[in-house]
Amino acid sequence: MVEIQCHINIKKNGTVFLDSSKTSLLRAIDFNGSLRSAAKHLKISYQHAWNMMNEMNHIAPEPLVTKQRGGTNGGGAQLSPYGHRVLKEYRFIESHVLLLVEKLNVEVGL
Repeated sequence: MVEIQCHINIKKNGTVFLDSSKTSLLRAIDFNGSLRSAAKHLKISYQHAWNMMNEMNHIAPEPLVTKQRGGTNGGGAQLSPYGHRVLKEYRFIESHVLLLVEKLNVEVGL
């Protein structure tokens, strides 16, 4: 069976700003409230999660994730209002692309 698949990469100035792995990290940060917990949830290293978050924050016109260093109450991370907006826009794009791919898979008889 032939099947069409599509992977979404949103670039800014030639660098991948958002893709499925980066948006998965944003969702996990939003759900877990910390970068370390998000990394464990996604089964990736904390360093890799930090690098992805740092890259997104540097490419974006404003931070997607705000961080709080550890202390008596521990640290944490959360999506900024801009991060929530970007994630919502990505989901919008993703839903339309997936609908198109489903339609093409039905119509194309390779």
